[in-house]
Amino acid sequence: MGVLKLLLVVFVLLVIAAIGVGFTLPDRAKVERSVLIDASPATVYTVLNGFHQFNRWSPWADIDPQTVYTYQGPLLGVGARSAWSSKDPKAGSGDQEILEATPYTIIKVRLRFEGMDMDNLLTYTLTAAGAGTQLSWTYLSDFNGNLLNRYFGLLLDRMIGPDFDKGLSRLKSFAESLPRDDFTAIQPELIQTEPKPIAYLSAEAAFDSAAPVIAAAYARIGGFLAASGRHMVDAPMTVTRDFDAQTRNWKFDAVIPIDQECTAPAEGDDIQCSNSYAGWAIRARHVGPYTSMDRSYAKLAVFRTVAGLTDNGAHWEQYVTDPGTTAPDSLLTLLYAPVK
Repeated sequence: MGVLKLLLVVFVLLVIAAIGVGFTLPDRAKVERSVLIDASPATVYTVLNGFHQFNRWSPWADIDPQTVYTYQGPLLGVGARSAWSSKDPKAGSGDQEILEATPYTIIKVRLRFEGMDMDNLLTYTLTAAGAGTQLSWTYLSDFNGNLLNRYFGLLLDRMIGPDFDKGLSRLKSFAESLPRDDFTAIQPELIQTEPKPIAYLSAEAAFDSAAPVIAAAYARIGGFLAASGRHMVDAPMTVTRDFDAQTRNWKFDAVIPIDQECTAPAEGDDIQCSNSYAGWAIRARHVGPYTSMDRSYAKLAVFRTVAGLTDNGAHWEQYVTDPGTTAPDSLLTLLYAPVK
């Protein structure tokens, strides 16, 4: 009995000592790694500013191929959220959400693990390095006073530091394989559009000489609106239905947004009434002649590829400035590409 009592006393003293030491340990831990990537800050930022590309480079993506991923909120930027669920304890379950995103310099992500009482923040810091990007990936974990987690923090760098090295190596290879076109001049951004009443007329023309056809279509729609008591409430648009890159033949809808829903005119007139596209879209700015818009669309397509998004319908243009009063080099056209 004396030996047992002694062992019990020693055990209690060890527990007390462990608790006492735990109170002296840091209540947070940090892991940080960095890599030089031969890709622009805009490219690296766009890859990281959402979760549709995450498993292309994540060091944990191949732990359990049966992991289920779900996505909520915006496709890109603040509020974008991804959750994962796995029966493999090595992968576990949790979610991450973008809290802050400043082009093309920093992204902050809240990371939560199911069943763990810790506040985790991932920070991606991007710095231009010549034509490339110096990327720092930081993981900061707050233990909220949990003594066991404080001991865990002593091993954190040793446990996940190699994963960070692996992930950054994968990210470097992936980012360097993406198109290198600079899309920053068109200022692409993700927006969510709401349905709006429109009146439209389908037409066809050679793209480089379509202006008179578009003007005639708008004039016809304007006559219909005047007769029906409707009014234009936003800049006119065209929606591309088909475009032949070789012949540059363009099939499109000339569209005018209106203040209230309408009914198509009597049979014999091909003006139609509908609602505009509703959903996520990339919006970009084209400054210059309409005939050079295909170059801006090419840059928009690069942005979409880098972000890991896919087409979700016909793209359209909105003519912000009046070609009758604005020099061709100063014309502003907003380009929209629906995505998912």
